[in-house]
Amino acid sequence: MKISPSYYLKAYPWERDSDRLLLFSTKNASSILISKKTYQSMQEGGLSASDAATLEGLQMLVGSQEAEKKAMLSLIDELNPKSTGMNAIVVLNLDCNFACPYCFEGSIKGKHYMTSETAERLVSFIDQALENGKDTLVVDFYGGEPLLSLDLIVSISERLGAIAEARSASYGFTLVTNGSLFTAETARKLVGLGLKSVKITLDGPAEVHNRSRPFKSGAGSFDTIVKNIKDTCDLVKVGIGGNFTEENYAEFPLLLDYLQQEGLTPDRLYQVKFDPVIKHPKAELSPSRYTQGCISIDEPWVRKAETVLRDEILKRGYHTPKPAPMVCMIENESAYVVDYDGTFYKCPGFIGVKAYGVGSLTSGIRDYGKTLNIGLYRNDDCAECVYLPLCFGGCRYMAYLEDGNVDSINCKKAYYDASLETLIKQDILYRGPKQTSR
Repeated sequence: MKISPSYYLKAYPWERDSDRLLLFSTKNASSILISKKTYQSMQEGGLSASDAATLEGLQMLVGSQEAEKKAMLSLIDELNPKSTGMNAIVVLNLDCNFACPYCFEGSIKGKHYMTSETAERLVSFIDQALENGKDTLVVDFYGGEPLLSLDLIVSISERLGAIAEARSASYGFTLVTNGSLFTAETARKLVGLGLKSVKITLDGPAEVHNRSRPFKSGAGSFDTIVKNIKDTCDLVKVGIGGNFTEENYAEFPLLLDYLQQEGLTPDRLYQVKFDPVIKHPKAELSPSRYTQGCISIDEPWVRKAETVLRDEILKRGYHTPKPAPMVCMIENESAYVVDYDGTFYKCPGFIGVKAYGVGSLTSGIRDYGKTLNIGLYRNDDCAECVYLPLCFGGCRYMAYLEDGNVDSINCKKAYYDASLETLIKQDILYRGPKQTSR
């Protein structure tokens, strides 16, 4: 059978050896170093049997590029019916004990808590979903600050754990928390109920973080959070997130140095990842709203900050995500956001944006195909893009920030053209290539 190079393949020069090239598959995130001679044979169809077998194993050789592109456009439609898992982001409240100036929840924050009645409807909804052939359930408890609703986390998890066990399914949950309430006592209680991992935010070294994430009293939160991380990271997987701006990102490496000095070394943290602060939509801006940050990852300062900070993370030995195929949860039929009042959304960015609600625990889920522009990547530009597997039309929420709607794609081609080579080479420099061919 005639074989061809995959359509979803990028070739980059390898500066440390001018006779080699770095190949990267955007389809499955595989990479390999090969000689230019082997690459030429790959293009001309003259590969040795061993090299062909290696490249086929990495899905870098295919029977037909056109068939491959057609399969990629229908991939999500094929995966959805096969999914045996369910993912739910559960917003327990919109309250918080912090006063972060950039909080994306903005004016919707307040003393809004999920009631026991809504929690009961949530458990019933998930019970029915598991009855329909799902064997894996992952809940991400979210806020506001979810640990302000600790008792509800306990009661929901006790119920879901029992339901999952009765159906021979697995149950686990995660937390996105500011970390101030995540004590060792709380960690031990929740691990016993299925807690798998926790993401805690540190916005740089103490001085920077305390300006960005103070308690409502105005007091700094940095020392409290770091103590809690030290006390809990050996009990459960703890990851560090952080939100940077153009003005402060250069100070974030100081946080990494501090973590190492305090014994929070790469073996004790499962992940470190920093992201830019996102602006509020223009329609929601007011003089009192936070106006820094970005509305696109393609802004030059964001690209620079991302590559600089990622390099600092990797060279210290911490794990951070690699470029990999990604499907927006909006396209995943088994993933939902449930707000504190029982409203369904398909993305946490749209919490409180009623126009993008997709039903409720009382009325059920309505057809959201047109509202959220499902399958928007099925257009000529995306179909011919080598980066399609990495974005499938991009982020709906970022499109909303830029245009006030989700009618257009959030194209990442310019971003990947500018950044992907650097990101891949960072991984190889610090982690080594997956494969090396002769």
